Amino acid sequence: MNTSSPSGSLSILLRMLKRTKKHRLSYAGVSAMAFAASLLPVGWAEAMRRLFDAAYALDRGALGLAAIWFGAVFAAEVVIALAQAFLMQRLSNLTTLDLQRDVLSRLFVMRLAKYAKWHTGDKLQRLNQSAVSAQTGINQKLPELVQNVLSIVFLFAYLTVLTWELMAGALVVALLIPLLSNAMGKPIRDNQKRTNELQARTDAALLDQLQGAEVARSFGLRASFNASWEHDVESTRRKWLRTDMLRHLTNSSVGIGFSLGQAYILGMGAWMVTQGTLGIGSIAAFILSYERIVFPLAHLANTWAAVQDAIAHAARVLELADEDSEDESAAAHSSSGNKLTAFPAAGGDLQLDDVVFRYGDEPVLRGVTATFQQGKTTAIVGPSGSGKSTLLKLLLGLHPVDAGSIRYGGVELAGGSWESFRQAAAYLPQDAAILDASAADNIRIGKPEASDEEVRQAAILANAHDFIGALPGGYGHKLGEGGGRLSGGQRQRLALARAYVRNPDVLLLDEPTSALDAGAEALMQEALRSIMRDRTVIVVAHRLSTVRDADCIHYMESGRIIESGTHEQLMSLQGRYAALVQAGEFTEEGEIAS
Repeated sequence: MNTSSPSGSLSILLRMLKRTKKHRLSYAGVSAMAFAASLLPVGWAEAMRRLFDAAYALDRGALGLAAIWFGAVFAAEVVIALAQAFLMQRLSNLTTLDLQRDVLSRLFVMRLAKYAKWHTGDKLQRLNQSAVSAQTGINQKLPELVQNVLSIVFLFAYLTVLTWELMAGALVVALLIPLLSNAMGKPIRDNQKRTNELQARTDAALLDQLQGAEVARSFGLRASFNASWEHDVESTRRKWLRTDMLRHLTNSSVGIGFSLGQAYILGMGAWMVTQGTLGIGSIAAFILSYERIVFPLAHLANTWAAVQDAIAHAARVLELADEDSEDESAAAHSSSGNKLTAFPAAGGDLQLDDVVFRYGDEPVLRGVTATFQQGKTTAIVGPSGSGKSTLLKLLLGLHPVDAGSIRYGGVELAGGSWESFRQAAAYLPQDAAILDASAADNIRIGKPEASDEEVRQAAILANAHDFIGALPGGYGHKLGEGGGRLSGGQRQRLALARAYVRNPDVLLLDEPTSALDAGAEALMQEALRSIMRDRTVIVVAHRLSTVRDADCIHYMESGRIIESGTHEQLMSLQGRYAALVQAGEFTEEGEIAS
């Protein structure tokens, strides 16, 4: 997403504002306060002029009026400042939460291939840091920018009324400031963009080290990992330093311009006083106003740079938000015109019709046609890399097909809601994800509204009740990040309990016992036999007993279904499946050789 050009920045800014249009009343309040605040410098300048003119003329009455003027301006400034702070902070909180919620929701429905494009650390950085910086910068710095511009315009108008001669010369000097500081805007913006990218990479590297701590220790890579991380941190530090130096150079131009302007005002103003064309109060108002012009002018460049920083952060967030959701991608590949057709509540057969799928340009599935009958168990076997696991992911809608169609109960799922289909299905992968939550809450992932009794019954059916009961807190015991306090078999049985509590019509199993030892596998197989009964089951299998008992077997190779039938039928064919069994590569305990 291009942020280096003015048109690109403006486009991003308008998109961000459009996303927050439901808060337009809050924006109106912030804008009103910015307008009121922009008039305050004129009020202070006029109060200063009245005070000095009254003092010079020894006019006590005028001096009292000047004091009242000062008090009124001061009271207005306090009220406006409090209102501004409250409205801006409230607006930032609301819009930032909305943006983070929208992006997080998009991440949950993003196509799996696109989701994997960004490192987890990068996604976290965009969600937690860039979203906050983008929305806060736009909500606070943009009104500040408008306020400064209005304040400068009002002050120029006020000073022109006082004396246009002095104003003309001061204007020339004052305009040099934004010209000098604006020249630094693009380098600051570009450097900030590179800094954001480098910071995301550093965060991602740190996350890798934390998640791979066990690997780093076992392979003695701690020193290497630390050196790599320190190098990234040092590179990021240098980028931040460069950005700070550029901003310092911008600020230095302000001091030079301010000093030149003051010298001109004092010199020219003193000469005009001697000529009787200017009062002493007007010089005091000019000095105060010039300060209120110069620093907003300089701050104008800084504020614009801050807006540019926010736009750079916004571009990173919108890059995630712009990705198609899985339903949008599925609809684009649908052969039916109805994009929101729901599948029948009664379910039915799950059918693949000439399905093609590619990872990039590499074909993975090549014209797969198959029917998974309702209430039957279908086993998928084949060598490693034949497309078995990918086929399951397509059946869950985690990837959109490149050609062909998938139907459930006669309705094309690509034209309906994958989310609705998943409510009727359960998926058990080789290594199930366990959250850092209680055992009960991990089971409730399958059915969030499940009662305590439903959770307990599901655990019993999954052979998980005994080990959960032995935990210090029982069902309320927190399991640690990734279920690190459980064995592999316990994690899989806990995941199976999720499927039980969900009571799915369709059950997808991706070699759920492949990584388990003999004892854990026996417990898992016992629990699986119960849940597979009278359901539509599609299982990627490595145990001969599971395959032999299946109602149908599909043998896959190189992304195609080569043979289909029962165990007896395929053995009688003496084809690829029979050769695999006869070679002893497919046994009760073993796996298909890759």
